[in-house]
Amino acid sequence: MAKPTRYTEDMIDEYLAKGFWTQETTADLWDACAKSFGDDEALVDSRKRLSWKQIKQRSDKLAMNLLDLGFQAGEPIFLLVPNCVESYIVRIACEKAGILCLTALASIREREIQHILRHYGVKGIVVQPEFRGFEYYQSISKMMPGLPKLDYLFCIGDDVPPNSISIEEMCHKPADGSHKPEETRFTVGDVAIIALTSGTTGMPKVAEHPVGARIALGESYHRKLDLKKEDIIFNAINAVAGLGAPVCYSNVREGAKTVTMEIWNAKKALEIIEKERPTIFVTTPAQMTMLIKESDFDDYDTSSLRAVYCGTSPLSYEMAIAGEEKLNAPILNAYGSFDGGGISGTAVDDSIETRLFSAGKPHRGNEVRIVDGNGNQVATGEEGEITFRGPCSCSGYYKDMEKTVEKWGTLGMDGWFHTGDLGKLDEENNITLTGRKKEVIIRGGHNIYPQEIEGLLFMHPRVKHAAVVAMPDPIMGEKACAFVVTNDGEPFTFNEMKAFLLEKQIAKYKLPERLEVRASIPLRDEQKVAKSLLVEELERMLKREGAI
Repeated sequence: MAKPTRYTEDMIDEYLAKGFWTQETTADLWDACAKSFGDDEALVDSRKRLSWKQIKQRSDKLAMNLLDLGFQAGEPIFLLVPNCVESYIVRIACEKAGILCLTALASIREREIQHILRHYGVKGIVVQPEFRGFEYYQSISKMMPGLPKLDYLFCIGDDVPPNSISIEEMCHKPADGSHKPEETRFTVGDVAIIALTSGTTGMPKVAEHPVGARIALGESYHRKLDLKKEDIIFNAINAVAGLGAPVCYSNVREGAKTVTMEIWNAKKALEIIEKERPTIFVTTPAQMTMLIKESDFDDYDTSSLRAVYCGTSPLSYEMAIAGEEKLNAPILNAYGSFDGGGISGTAVDDSIETRLFSAGKPHRGNEVRIVDGNGNQVATGEEGEITFRGPCSCSGYYKDMEKTVEKWGTLGMDGWFHTGDLGKLDEENNITLTGRKKEVIIRGGHNIYPQEIEGLLFMHPRVKHAAVVAMPDPIMGEKACAFVVTNDGEPFTFNEMKAFLLEKQIAKYKLPERLEVRASIPLRDEQKVAKSLLVEELERMLKREGAI
């Protein structure tokens, strides 16, 4: 079994004793839905519509067939697929079989893939043969001779290449009956998922996600959304990452259906909302911005939505208020770290001030502390780094004790995860995010928070998308540079930007001192702005100009 790096038996016992965790596993919850809701639809993507009963049947057979292939308890299988029904089925099957599921967003490439396969001794990998122009099957087939521990290349879809194993067939093939998944099945204190973090430099780390922590997080979102059986969740975030992950654990309390989308596209998302009539839309600020700025927005019926949950990056007040007006539904903020776990979130019954200005209260059982640069707790209302611990937290980095201790300070109950985010706590224990420590632009000793400027730029009628990054300066140290996408490529000048921001009465030192108008802004994993790429582009431009 995969035992957690940071958790102790005392921690697990305490979370169970206090009711933050129960003995139920993810597989237990999904199987219970199969018993209660049988033929009701559970998962929908562009290719399949599956009932709860079908998911149980497929995940049971897949679990037994993986064991028949020789997978041992705790051995890793690498799941590298888009946001689709197979993503859910493989993870449930792995938990049933006691196989460690290593997940990643389908945007990594050969260098990262080979590193993961080699470094973690992966025995099998699951891919879509081709996705968004990248040939996963061909690339991994070429790697296999140099990876002696990689025995199996699995493919999803109906038409799989030769020398690979069809997941679809594995979900229907009778098992030989010699292996019993109930003997290897993970329990609530085991690590069932290890996941690549979306790092921007070097090789990504692999965070541990114990069964109990993920179910506790899903239960919290279930309460904050007040989910009912009749709800339909439209999950535009890949289900293995960020806010998308808890969807797998919150919908199953009531048997609510989940609709996924493999490739983000604002117009396609509007088509899905109109066709599938979801009540809950799970998305990112970048995706929501593109959705409500879509030129054909008014041609689609979005009236089924009763709440929109945003995660993976901070949502500005300006974007939230515009989203509420356009979608006619409350916008909720989810806050967490893929390395650390779920931290907080707003709820449907929160006041509009709480929803629009904060990231809500900590999830049940979580503790949040705001600290200064020396690690000392600051007073209520004062800004500092956000740290947290609790039953919704990850259990460290897989096979990396050094990084685990570095990030958490210590093992066991006394460890506090340092998020790298700046924020405040109010009198009601709501968290307000003010920025990322590493993204704060320091201009001559003054702090500029990109999120504030981006939110204001978003309010301009011709601005479709905006991102603000630091620009090196020999005198001031740093200045702000704004990258902007306009509606239908309309012109937008530096002087127009400056005049508009001054109308919003911001301090002059916060004004961006360079404007770059682009046809698009790069997104990392189709979910949040890839600011590191913008910084690299800006540095290349400045070098060509002789400015640095």
